[in-house]
Amino acid sequence: MKTRTLALALLLAVPGMTYAGRQEAEVMMTRAQGAVAAADRAGAPQEAANEYRTARDTLARAQGLFERKEWDDSELEAAKAHADGRLAEARARQSKAETAAAQIEAAIETLRAEIARQGGRP
Repeated sequence: MKTRTLALALLLAVPGMTYAGRQEAEVMMTRAQGAVAAADRAGAPQEAANEYRTARDTLARAQGLFERKEWDDSELEAAKAHADGRLAEARARQSKAETAAAQIEAAIETLRAEIARQGGRP
């Protein structure tokens, strides 16, 4: 009798565990897709091409695993894609900030040269 009860309990628990695994994988997939999209909007395809490509490739692997109902592996790959997407976004923003800083420094040097040319007069 106890064996039947245990077997019945296991049969009822497995679908619930599967649903929980799918749900967690789905949440992580959504987060990963958002991170890759944010990297795209930040200009990562141009400014951080390697990191962006890694994020997209990892996301594609996660999607394939999800379609094959490999929830745990899908969740793990999606988490990696999320991190890679965030990295690509950060690198893109860093690159743009460095470019802007270099332009400002060049403008300052131009102004200094102009002031020096005029003998220090405003």
